[in-house]
Amino acid sequence: MIRFAQFPDSKDVKVNFFANLFDGALFAFGMSFVSLVAVMPVLVKKLGGSNMAIGLIPVVWILGLNFPQVLIANFTGKFPFKKKLVLVTAMIQRFPWLFLSLACLFCVPVMTPAAAQFLVLTLLFVAAFTGSINLPGWYDLVAKITPVRLRGRLFALRSILGGLLGIAGGYVVSYVLDAMLFPGNFALLFFLAFSLMMTSYIFVAVLREKQPNSAREYYKGKDYLRHLLFILKEQKHFRAFLVADAMLMAALMADAFYTVNALKKYNLSEGHAGFFLMVIMISMITGNMLFGYLADRFGHKKNLLVAATSTVVICLIAIWAPALNIYYLVFVGAAITNSLNQLSRLAIVVELCEEEERPVYVALTNVVTAPFILTGLLGGLIADHFGYDPVFLLAAVFASISAYWYWRKVPEPRKRSSW
Repeated sequence: MIRFAQFPDSKDVKVNFFANLFDGALFAFGMSFVSLVAVMPVLVKKLGGSNMAIGLIPVVWILGLNFPQVLIANFTGKFPFKKKLVLVTAMIQRFPWLFLSLACLFCVPVMTPAAAQFLVLTLLFVAAFTGSINLPGWYDLVAKITPVRLRGRLFALRSILGGLLGIAGGYVVSYVLDAMLFPGNFALLFFLAFSLMMTSYIFVAVLREKQPNSAREYYKGKDYLRHLLFILKEQKHFRAFLVADAMLMAALMADAFYTVNALKKYNLSEGHAGFFLMVIMISMITGNMLFGYLADRFGHKKNLLVAATSTVVICLIAIWAPALNIYYLVFVGAAITNSLNQLSRLAIVVELCEEEERPVYVALTNVVTAPFILTGLLGGLIADHFGYDPVFLLAAVFASISAYWYWRKVPEPRKRSSW
């Protein structure tokens, strides 16, 4: 139970908590219809895409979501109040999913397979890019209006509620993919995602922001670059986190291949991706019930260590699993890893820096570690020539390095006095 009365401005804290909760849950519900693990790989495969094309899915998503942030963060820092900026960028963020729906309905049927793949991946990149424009301001706003001891539970409850809704989403995905003709089935899934994201926007508008951010120097041109380099040079604990995060980012190369590997390995229909999605959502719910509480009580480092270790385990299971019932554990672990990343990856960053530097540190994290998702291209190349098992083995190696770094090198920010 959350006691809001213990916080100053408790009424505002309560309103913001539940507005953020429902915004995140509905947005996650929408994303369940276009899951990067269970749905997008099936679409690209259906368009005739090779393993290299499937491997591009996490690459275009992560690059689009992360690289622009380092420029946006400096611009965001100019605004003492963030809500108006967030309302504009959040609206822009939602429309690419409508464009994907229209593309599947009107463009894909008359295009060559190569052109259709290019169009879908390009629009996926646009969706990620517009999300990147929104993220620094949005995350700074959420961190600002949510007390630090509530953030873990907020993000956990967002994922739990989104997961509960996503179970229904998984059933819908399974039904739509098997019952409707291609590509209208995917057009409907994208439109459902867009509709739910627009509904979640209502709760963004409800957020209350009464206090301005602390003043931060606005850097221009080369001064901004020098400031970024100064952070990387002087903040050794932040550097240690970046190494661990980069290795875990590289390990996520395996995510794009779990579903297509299972469909091929066990001779399943495309609609089975919906059942995989339901397993993912149930696992997210169960994991977040525990990990949100642990993050608030003990810090986010432990969560990230679990995420890296989980990735090692599921990659080995994906290689070994002799039966589908065992292979389901892969999706359980993938859900835990991704939900822990959403819960704790940026939350630990904002604890490693001063309040006025939050947008810069968040953006710098993403721009430094995002290139490591390019291992997805390597994964696609390996899968085309040697199959999926070597991809999973390489991902397990990257995740092992990440787990070691979190364990031995990354300090717990809440124990600053012992640094």
